[in-house]
Amino acid sequence: MLVTMRKEHSSHSRTPAPQMPPSYQPADAITPAAPPSRREARAARRARTGGIKSVAVFLVLLLVFGGAGWAAYAILVEHRSPFPALNGGLDKTGPNTSLTIGLSPAPQSLDIRTQSGDAVSQALLGNVYETLLNRSQRNKPEAGIAQSWKTSDDGLTYTFHLNSGLTFSNGHTLDADDVVWSLQQTVQHKYVGADDLDGLASVKAEGPSTVVITLSKTIPDLAWLLSGRAGIVYDSEATIDYATQAAGSGPFSVERWDAGSSLTLRHNPRYHGRNEAKTGTITLRYYDNTQLAATAMAKGEVDAVPNVAAADLDTLRSHDDITLTQGEGYEKVLLGFNSSDNSLFSDARVRQGARYALDNAALAKQNGAAGELGGPIPSLDPGYEDLTGLYPHDVAKALSLLNYFVFRSPSEYRKMPNGPQIGDRPMKLVYPQKYGRQLGETIKEQLAQGDIPVDITMVDDATWQKQVVEQRDFDMTIFTMDSSHDVGDLVDPDLFLSYTSSQSEQLYKQVEASRNDREYEQRLKALARQVASDSPVDWLYVSRPWVAAKSDVTGMPTNMVDCYLPLAGVARG
Repeated sequence: MLVTMRKEHSSHSRTPAPQMPPSYQPADAITPAAPPSRREARAARRARTGGIKSVAVFLVLLLVFGGAGWAAYAILVEHRSPFPALNGGLDKTGPNTSLTIGLSPAPQSLDIRTQSGDAVSQALLGNVYETLLNRSQRNKPEAGIAQSWKTSDDGLTYTFHLNSGLTFSNGHTLDADDVVWSLQQTVQHKYVGADDLDGLASVKAEGPSTVVITLSKTIPDLAWLLSGRAGIVYDSEATIDYATQAAGSGPFSVERWDAGSSLTLRHNPRYHGRNEAKTGTITLRYYDNTQLAATAMAKGEVDAVPNVAAADLDTLRSHDDITLTQGEGYEKVLLGFNSSDNSLFSDARVRQGARYALDNAALAKQNGAAGELGGPIPSLDPGYEDLTGLYPHDVAKALSLLNYFVFRSPSEYRKMPNGPQIGDRPMKLVYPQKYGRQLGETIKEQLAQGDIPVDITMVDDATWQKQVVEQRDFDMTIFTMDSSHDVGDLVDPDLFLSYTSSQSEQLYKQVEASRNDREYEQRLKALARQVASDSPVDWLYVSRPWVAAKSDVTGMPTNMVDCYLPLAGVARG
C-alpha cells in the first residue's frame, strides 16, 4: 500500500483541513462577485487609471475604424477574442513540429482541481495551467505568473508582483483578481492542495498586478506550495467542463482529450510568459504500464518516455538513436520499524543496529533506478545534507549494538526488561506484494548478518492497511513516502510506526515557526539529523528516474518526472 504523504498534502497530516477564516474576505480585499460583475469591476478599475476610453471616444473610434474599434472593445472590456471563429486557426500558429511522449498511467480526468494522483499534474501543471510561482528542476519556487515576491520580517505577509499582459488561452485577461479568486476557490471547495494552506488569514488584490497574502501563522514553504496545485491560477470567467476541458494560461492548450488513451497539447499563441513552447504539438500517449511505453519507444512509436523502469533499460540501450538520462526524485522507499512500547524496535539501539546491518548501496544498485539516502530529506528538498555516513554498512557495529540483546549462541538470548527478546520468534517483515520478493529476501539476508532473524509476509494492499496501519501487527514493514517536504510526517506520533521523540517534536515546531528561508533550511537540517539518528526507519533508497528520448530531442525534464513534466522547452533538433 502506497502511503501517500505530502504530494501537495498528506493523508497523515498533522493539521486538520482548513476552514475559511472570517477575515478571508475583508471588504477592501476582494472584488465583489456580484453585482457588479467581475468583468464590470475590472472595467471600472481600468477606467479609474485611464485604461478604458470614454464611451464617446469609443463610439467615434468604432465609427472611424469599424472592425478595429469592435475588436478593441472585445479585448479591453469583455476580455475575449474579437475573432472567435478564428480560434482554430490561431491555435495552429507557432512551431510547425510535433512530438509524442509515452506515459503511464493516464489521468482519470482533466479536472486538476479535484483529481488526486500524479498523472493529471504530470500532464497539465506547467503546461496548460500555470501557478503563481513556477517550480524549477531543482524543486525550488521561481518567478511564474508573479515576476517577483517578498516576505515580511515576521514571515506573515507575502507580496507578489504579477507580470503584465497575461491572458488565458481563451483570450481572457489574467490579473490579480484571478489570483485572489483562485485561492478562494481552492480553499472554499477544498481542492487538491487546500489542506496545506491552513493559516491563510486574508488575500487581497491591490490593483491589477499586486497580490498580498496575510497569514495567521507562518507557513515557511508557502512559496513552494504556490508553485504546485495550491497555486494554480484559474480563469474566473471560464465556463467549461473541467473534467474534459481546460482553460489555463500556460504555454500549451488542450487540443484533444481521448480519455485513457491520449492527450494532445497545442502551442498556445496567446501565451506571454517566459517559457514559450518550442514544439507546436505534443501528444501524450498513455499505456497500461511503463513496460509497454518502453516497448513503444524501442519500436519508434514515441519520441520520449520519462520514468523508464530499470528492467527496460537494457532494451533501450541497444538502440543507438535513444539517449538515456538519469535524474533525481523524492520518492523514498523505507523499511519502517515498529517502535511501540511492546516492540523490540522500541529501543533505538536495535533500530540503529539493524541500519548498520543493511547495505543501502547494494539495495539501490539492485533497484537500478534509485540512489542512497541516509535521512528523511532528499537532495531536491530544502534542508538536505548527505547523512549516509551516519549508519554506513558495518556488520561489526551492528553486532556490537545488538549484542546487548542477543548472545552469539543462536539458542540463547537475553531478554529486554518487560519486553520481547530476539530469538523468541523471527521478526515479522510484513509488506505489500507490489515491492516483490527479491527486496524482502535481500533485507532478510542482510539482517541475518546482524543476527536478526526475519520472517517475510507479502500481502495485498487492503491486508497491509488493516494489519500494519490499523492493527500495527508487525515488526518491520516496507512502505513509500512519495512526497516532497514531508519530513514532518515521520515525526507525527499518530503514524503507524509509533515513533515518538520530544526532541524531534520540538525541532519540528521550530521548523514550522521559521520566518525566512535561512531559518527554514537550518532548522530542517537539525530536525533531519535528529530523526536520522533516532532511526524510526531505514531509508532503503530514493528514486532516481531514467528518462529515454530520441537523440534529436532536446530539453526533456529529468527530475521529478513522475509528477511534474513541464514540456515548453522540449524540441526536436
